[in-house]
Amino acid sequence: MAESATLGDPAVHTEADVVVAWPLGTIFRDIARSGMAGLAVGIIVGGLGGRVAMRLIALLIPESTGSFTENGNRIGDITLGGTFALVLFGGVFAGIFLATIWVVVSPWLPRSLGLRVLAAIPLAIGLGAFGVIQGNNPDFVVLGYEPGVIVVLLGLVGLVGVSMAVVDAWLDRHLPRPRSSTSPEAGIYLAISLIGALFAVGVVATFLDDKLRPAGIALVVTGIATLSWWYLRYRGAERPPLALRLLGSGGVIAAVVLGFVLLVPHVRLALGIF
Repeated sequence: MAESATLGDPAVHTEADVVVAWPLGTIFRDIARSGMAGLAVGIIVGGLGGRVAMRLIALLIPESTGSFTENGNRIGDITLGGTFALVLFGGVFAGIFLATIWVVVSPWLPRSLGLRVLAAIPLAIGLGAFGVIQGNNPDFVVLGYEPGVIVVLLGLVGLVGVSMAVVDAWLDRHLPRPRSSTSPEAGIYLAISLIGALFAVGVVATFLDDKLRPAGIALVVTGIATLSWWYLRYRGAERPPLALRLLGSGGVIAAVVLGFVLLVPHVRLALGIF
């Protein structure tokens, strides 16, 4: 059994006659895998799951039915157009965001899928809950500052993290590994990676905004560790040195902790605690 090229990926079985002739191929494969997993989870879990969460909230607070949210939607109504917009735009946006973060942090997560899933829950909440919980959103007033709303929203974000870990591991077992730079899969992985790099700029800018900057700086440190590990992998390294592991893992932990610190005031406002 050969160890996976990334620190965080589970070990994979390889055949004796398989030789990866293009070192960058495995790196582009990791990036592309995160992109595909992120879009799938963003659309299915984030988009469709978001619609289910909205329905649960409407059932949880029946007196809010008929009221309008900040974006003009009527609480309790389920329309084809609204669902399509949520899945297509909200899901795709969430998928891009999720994929970018996963590319940065995944090399420093536990190797075991079980531990990886557990780590993905606080990771998703600490770095993603701000997308659904903003304390100054008037929707929380309409919903009566109901704690159950926060539970549903945080549960959805946590489920996104769990799903990302599972889907990423599944793709790692099934996606072909490029044997050379001219193989068809190598070109596909490279194209997906380049497209993802364009969207990643917007995600980085979001985290370096004033409100999220502390967590964003920690993610930048993690990103530097990830880039350094990619370079070492290209040079033939099979495992990152201890200092780099500490930098990458420390950056992830710091980003999540700071994300929770920044999230607490929003949760308080969403609960009507001023």
